[in-house]
Amino acid sequence: MNCPECGAADKKCETRYHECLVKEFSESGYGAVHHLTVATHMLQHSSKLTKEGWLYERELLREFLIEGKPPAFVRNQNKDKLDSGKREFKIASKDGLPKIGRKEWAKTIMDVRLDNAAAYCDDVTAWAKAALENAETEVLEV
Repeated sequence: MNCPECGAADKKCETRYHECLVKEFSESGYGAVHHLTVATHMLQHSSKLTKEGWLYERELLREFLIEGKPPAFVRNQNKDKLDSGKREFKIASKDGLPKIGRKEWAKTIMDVRLDNAAAYCDDVTAWAKAALENAETEVLEV
């Protein structure tokens, strides 16, 4: 059975996501795309997010990929906006319902090779770009 949200075969996307995070935090070079890994995975698994949270993740990818903003700049830029005491929206969903109707994406985390940092970073970037392109035309259900 494929993942009902990203379409990855055998629902192995969550396992692969955690494998990616381990690589990013333990092996030099892999962590350079951590900001893309997290935002893209969350974008493709909308049940983890509120509508506003999903839109925020999509905007993050746009800032990283289209506008070329570095993660440290975006983090500083959004510091007050994301402060839990000041934030005007919730990011995490409590209902666990998918917010988008897309069942298949052009690329999923299963398209990311883990064998070396250079290939990994190239693949994560390609996955993030494909996901953003798919998400730009997505209509939110909730």
